Formats: sequence, C-alpha cells, structure tokens
Amino acid sequence: MPDKEIDRALKLVANLAIDKASQVLSKMVKAGARIDVENVALVDITEATEKIMRTEEGEVVGAFVDLIGDMPFKFLFYVDAQDSLTLTDLILRRELGTSKKFDLYVTSSVQELGNILASAVTNVFATDFQIKMRPSPPRVVHDYTSTVFGEYIMEAAADQNEILMIESQFKVVRMNIKCRMFLLPQGDAQKELSTLLGKV
Repeated sequence: MPDKEIDRALKLVANLAIDKASQVLSKMVKAGARIDVENVALVDITEATEKIMRTEEGEVVGAFVDLIGDMPFKFLFYVDAQDSLTLTDLILRRELGTSKKFDLYVTSSVQELGNILASAVTNVFATDFQIKMRPSPPRVVHDYTSTVFGEYIMEAAADQNEILMIESQFKVVRMNIKCRMFLLPQGDAQKELSTLLGKV
C-alpha cells in the first residue's frame, strides 16, 4: 500500500478516535471541551526518540495503557505537569487553580483521561476493523518527558521500527492544552495494521 494511502488511513482512524474521546471529555468537564488532532504520522522510533529527547525536557504526567486483544498495542498519553493540574480542576469541576501539586486527585484525573483516550482508540479499531481489543487499567507516571518516553519504548524498540504518533491539543473554553499520544504496535500488530489500513 502506498505511503500516501497509509497516511490518509492513519489520519482517518486517529480522527475517529479523537472525535469519540472529545465527546466524552466534553461531557466530563461540561465546558465545551474539544480535542483537535494536529499531526498523525507513522514515524521511525529512533528519530522520534531523538526528537523528544532533544526538544522536550519538562515534567509531564502521563498514562501507560496496554491495548490487548487481536491486535496488541502499547498506548501512551501525556500532558505537561502544570496542565495536568488544570485538567484535574476541570474534571473535578473545581475552581481553576485549586490543584497546586501532583497528588491523588491528579493521578486519578490523568488515569481517567488515559482510560478515555485508550478506550476511544480501541472502540474505533474494534468497530471499524471487527477485531477484539480492550484497554488494560492505566498506569500513571510523573517524570521528565525523556524518562517517560524512554520507559514506554524500552521493551518494544528492539523489534519494532515505527511508532504511530498522534499529536493533539485539548481546547477547553479558551484554554489550549497540548498533549501527546503514541501507539506502538506489539508483535505482528504492525503487519496487521498495514493490512487493515489497506481496506479503509
């Protein structure tokens, strides 16, 4: 399948997943929330890692999720540590600025966001491609970007060459909160993904 066709199919799948996640997020925060996809690409793992290590140095809060079933993936979502406090207040419907440090409330909120986003991805795959897939419970991490991303790809990078990178932006009322999402195929999932995208 030509690269242009794969890119088109990837963008279609990503947009469907993000659209579902946006609907759920908007209901949760009751503030006209929307998630916009900024970039979707199947990129070389080494290049992606080098870019992240070089350009992203701040602290982030993220969620690791294993997507298990017919086509297993590793899923990672993360947001800037300061923005995670804002998202926590929005999700808990508290006055903005109430959350001031990484605590149980932030952990629970990011875990819920990771669950929403991972569930949206699995729902799109399961519905559109007729496969069995479900997310495992999210594991929340709070660390520097390079450490979080390094842990995410450590196991899989040895036998995978590419990663599906989804860059998106949360828009809640007048706030723009950037987040990153990554999908890393496990085992034969990369081959199966190319086959399934060829049918989109």
